[in-house]
Amino acid sequence: MSGLSYYAVDLETTGLMAKNMYHEITEISIIRCVDKVQLFRNVRCENPQNASVDALRITNKTMSDLTKGVSRKEAVDICNRFFNIDGLTPAHRCIIGHNIFTFDKKFLHALWENVGEIFPAHLYLDTIPMMRFYAKQIGLIKPKVNLHASMDICGIKKVGARHNALSDSQNSYLLWKDLVDNKKIDYLPFIKTAIHLPKNANDDNEALDPELLDQQ
Repeated sequence: MSGLSYYAVDLETTGLMAKNMYHEITEISIIRCVDKVQLFRNVRCENPQNASVDALRITNKTMSDLTKGVSRKEAVDICNRFFNIDGLTPAHRCIIGHNIFTFDKKFLHALWENVGEIFPAHLYLDTIPMMRFYAKQIGLIKPKVNLHASMDICGIKKVGARHNALSDSQNSYLLWKDLVDNKKIDYLPFIKTAIHLPKNANDDNEALDPELLDQQ
């Protein structure tokens, strides 16, 4: 697909339930793949009391940490300006991430909708199905495919600690590039379309995040 702009995205949240922003985004990181410029912000929680104890433990955050950062509106405005630098329409932006389609997308749509905006990208490329495809190619049966395990399988040196949006977005980018450039996986068939329609943004089927559940 020519004419697309690719962005590696990772979030940290206070839990698994994006519906009505019950659980909230605490960190958002976006890498513009064409020049590897990275945007990162901590996002201040409006309802820290809803935070999952497990999520706080996994992301190494305290209740005090949840009160720090930019507001939801500021986060969306900052991200929109970052996206708009490319001069493209949402139909020409593709969001890359590990479990991006079933997990992060729900939170992105919920956050943008919460402040009266539409998320400005229609395309998503999830590196989990790409990784499963590659694992099958090399004869691995039911391997762990969380982000760090996937990088170990591919022999990629990891950046930073896990469950940190700043480093996990970088690792997602590195995984994608390795699968495409070195493992020669055709990523185009893995791209999915999901246009943000506010009425459908927060459906009742919340996805469990393998990155939260699989700690190997």
